[in-house]
Amino acid sequence: MNVSILRPCLVAVALTLSLAGAVVAAPPAAPQPLVLTPVQSAFLHAETRRIEEVFVHKVMVITGASREQVLRAIPAKGRLTDRLSRIYSSLERDLNVLLSDEQKALVFAADGERKQALKDLPAQAAAK
Repeated sequence: MNVSILRPCLVAVALTLSLAGAVVAAPPAAPQPLVLTPVQSAFLHAETRRIEEVFVHKVMVITGASREQVLRAIPAKGRLTDRLSRIYSSLERDLNVLLSDEQKALVFAADGERKQALKDLPAQAAAK
């Protein structure tokens, strides 16, 4: 077999495979930012406050803490701390009682509901 004919074919195959790998390895495109109208934006902010307030109320009912105690227990946005463990420890300190596993599970579930509602909120606002 003639090697001079085979060499360009091998180069072409190698180049094709390397380009195919580059296409597959390319990072996905960044998602388009959601552009909301003023009404949609107002809805988003109002619903965010409502969702957070529902969470605070659920924690109050579960633990017997006051609204102020629950608000103090929630770490500020952007804090590098585990949100739930901070809430548990702060409420236990303020209430001077250990939260039961059932109470912690209920707070955990309420936080999961809060997170899911906040995650679904931009799509709901865009639909308004």
